[in-house]
Amino acid sequence: MDTQEKTRQSYQTSLMERGSYGLYFIGQNIVYVLVAQYLMLYYTDYRFMTPAAVGVILLLARVWDAVNDPLFGIIVDKMNLKGGKFKPWIRIATVGVPISIIITFGMPEGLAGGAQIAYACVTYLLYDMLYTITDVPIFALATVMTNNIKERTLIMGIGRMASAFSMLALSMAVMPAIMAVGWFTAAILFAIAGFILMFPLNIFARERFRAGGGEGGASLKDIFTYLSGNKYLLIFYVAMIVCSLTNTVMSMNGYIGKYMLGGPQMIPAVMVTMTLPMIIDSFLIPILNKKADKFYILLTGLSMNLIFSATAYFVGYGSVPLFLVFNVLRNLGFGAFFAMSGMFAADCVEYGNYKTGKRAEGITFSIQTFSAKLTSAFSAGIIGVLMTVIGYDGAASRQAAPAMDGLWKMFTLMPIIGLAIAIPVIGILYKLRDKDVQIMALYNQRQITRDEAEAQLSRKY
Repeated sequence: MDTQEKTRQSYQTSLMERGSYGLYFIGQNIVYVLVAQYLMLYYTDYRFMTPAAVGVILLLARVWDAVNDPLFGIIVDKMNLKGGKFKPWIRIATVGVPISIIITFGMPEGLAGGAQIAYACVTYLLYDMLYTITDVPIFALATVMTNNIKERTLIMGIGRMASAFSMLALSMAVMPAIMAVGWFTAAILFAIAGFILMFPLNIFARERFRAGGGEGGASLKDIFTYLSGNKYLLIFYVAMIVCSLTNTVMSMNGYIGKYMLGGPQMIPAVMVTMTLPMIIDSFLIPILNKKADKFYILLTGLSMNLIFSATAYFVGYGSVPLFLVFNVLRNLGFGAFFAMSGMFAADCVEYGNYKTGKRAEGITFSIQTFSAKLTSAFSAGIIGVLMTVIGYDGAASRQAAPAMDGLWKMFTLMPIIGLAIAIPVIGILYKLRDKDVQIMALYNQRQITRDEAEAQLSRKY
């Protein structure tokens, strides 16, 4: 019997459990894609809310989202409900999240002004809080389904792959469904599909091992204290934040397809050229990392994104095939940033452990989530304000020339601002390299002494 067969036989989870874990991510992504990629377009172009009002709503809701993730993590860590530590929350989310998107996209036709804004605020916050309830426990669930590390990695890999391919499929499916049956009916259909796909996990998943308890999660104070004491983590997240603040791709895709490429039917093509490169990156980067340090892979990706974003601006959108090619190339570069963020965070964990003797994976990845959501909030606010400044009118079938020019600049040139800051920040200040991190990891695992580690490192850290 070979080693692989022995490993399969030692799995503690069933095929149904692992399969239902992947299905859950597909169902969760149905909800996420509908909101993340289409909600702003729904508000401005189909409910005719002003971009500034939408920007403020998304800003406030996403700031709260950034704060409530670590807070909810603390709650989950401290509570053990009847039926398990994580599954009770997943049961709530399985029902609550699909219902929340029906309510969010079910804004009554007669609402206007302040009542419309209030409805959008309340329903988006409801969705956001329920999505937090699904997002935090689902990742933690894999750690209590099995104590076999390889099996745990497999389960999490199933979730990641399910997410990636479902996002690609949904990028092609959402807008045609909306055009065929309307926003509200499409939301109902996607909600039902989400529920059906999320539900099996509630039946098949088992919490076999007690999650480490009693210590609680990372507080906001813990997060900022650790961030200030780990300089390379701080440098990396400064770069991530400035890139994300000016990255308009996800928010602007719908507007570019609708107004510049021929109509709403072109939105799926734009969405695919965003999601497909990120899937390619997830396969390509581990292969490249065997040949090159990921520091250089990241700088290459960010530089590609800057160059092709600038080139896309000058090429314009007169040729749809040419636009799609350049959009793939620029997103292939920026996709490296998202695909590698967890890898760099893990390196910073080793560095922090090496320097201080304290290992803080939980705090590190809380910072990753917190930073991503906080910058998403401010990015949405900035986009809403800029769309107001350029004179965007969601009720118009065609935008005026100044608005069209403004949308195109926001889509192509605005990301360059963050990239122009992030590339020097990482290139000059970030000194961790793969071989040094491996040496630090050996010391952290007590496989080599401090003196042996210091002698092998390429520089003094």
